Amino acid sequence: MAVYFDTSIFLEMGKRNSKYKKELKLLLQDLGERKIRIYTSALTVQEVSVGAHRKGAIPRDTIADVKGIARIYTVTKEVALTAAKREAELKDIAEEEESRRDPSKPPTEQQKIDRICENRRRKWDCFHIATAQKLGCDTLYSTDGGMQKRKKQMNLKDLEIIPPPEGLRTVKGPLITGVPDEPKTRTTKKGKK
Repeated sequence: MAVYFDTSIFLEMGKRNSKYKKELKLLLQDLGERKIRIYTSALTVQEVSVGAHRKGAIPRDTIADVKGIARIYTVTKEVALTAAKREAELKDIAEEEESRRDPSKPPTEQQKIDRICENRRRKWDCFHIATAQKLGCDTLYSTDGGMQKRKKQMNLKDLEIIPPPEGLRTVKGPLITGVPDEPKTRTTKKGKK
């Protein structure tokens, strides 16, 4: 079993006052205990590294930071083609929505800016989704509301796109303490029952 972390998860981990701090800690602990592999894309390394290269920023080894949490998967031909297919689906949806807009009302400047931002985000989202699907991940964790909407937009059946859970389903305490795994049969020294 494997899960995928998009860039937003790593950015939240790097924030001092992340509202997801508790949830991320519990999620990492739970995934570690269940030995579930965590993957991300080489794109995450690029996105996370932008801040480390800004003027006045303290240099960091962002590859080591990401690699300490997740296995980094590179962009392959298969991932690129799947991402292109996913982006084409989203473009078709966007064009269909645009065609329903009243042509007598031109878009505002803010709507134009929002469209440009959505176009950029769409490409990155498609690469993350394609990578998660290629790796057989059943869950993609993201704190980005736009990414979380992609499951429904794209009618993805094999991939959940969710934020870090607030409370993880773990069983602890007297319900499982002292419960034997299987009944054992007694044997004598001679090997007889």
